[in-house]
Amino acid sequence: MVQILDGKAVAKALREQLTTELAASGLKPTLAVVFDPADDGSRLYVGMKQKAAAKVGIETRDIAVSADATTESVEKIVAKLNQDASVSGILIQAPLPKEVDDAAIFAKVAPEKDVDGLGVTNQGRLFANEAGNYPVAATPKGVMTLLNYYDIDPRGKRAVVVGRSQLFGRPMAALLLNADATVTVAHRYTKEETLNNLLAEADIIVVGVGIPGFIKASQIKEGAVVIDVGMNLVDGKACGDVEAAAADKAGWLTPVPGGVGPMTIATLLESTMEAALEQAK
Repeated sequence: MVQILDGKAVAKALREQLTTELAASGLKPTLAVVFDPADDGSRLYVGMKQKAAAKVGIETRDIAVSADATTESVEKIVAKLNQDASVSGILIQAPLPKEVDDAAIFAKVAPEKDVDGLGVTNQGRLFANEAGNYPVAATPKGVMTLLNYYDIDPRGKRAVVVGRSQLFGRPMAALLLNADATVTVAHRYTKEETLNNLLAEADIIVVGVGIPGFIKASQIKEGAVVIDVGMNLVDGKACGDVEAAAADKAGWLTPVPGGVGPMTIATLLESTMEAALEQAK
């Protein structure tokens, strides 16, 4: 019988720990969130982050950019936040309006305030497996926290990451590789035969391509650990990138919702607290 990786419960425990640590530190971190208010998903996520942050003692400052924003205009916003000593962390909630180069904006965030780890400096540290404490993209870091909580050690295991985005796939692969897994990256354009062969041998599968039911139960090895990062709406109901029937074959599985989503937010708050502690030294 499949065992559930309960991200909701683990995130709750992490938030409680953060609340205690922040209270003891005497710090009052502030997270600035730059987002496009016209994007429904961004508005939803920003609202969820506001509520979660308030509960642990982190203030949020939401900065909505206009529909006609340009890369240059958003870079100026980020530059001001970089210089603002009252701001502990900066989150760029992608996607931004169409005329804005998201990657260019990620790169402009000061490394010490880059709490989602998407700037070139922090991504370089991750891919170099540099020692020390630096921010890592919240969703992949949340996945690793979830695996650790359930004592699932990637060392020596075959892992397949399906997705190659800067926000998820690339940092996810790096974290698993740094944890001594043997890692292959696939994506939506990987040939079906190739993907089938990869998944048939994978001990750990992490998928985030934004396509409902992209991964089928028939493709999964019996007993595999399956992490579903997808969040889609089909007929008004939330579903992931892995079909529901995978529960009959996987050994471990994240639910959607209630799996990776809560971990992403809790991990972002953890990175914000860690940034505030580093800046206070």
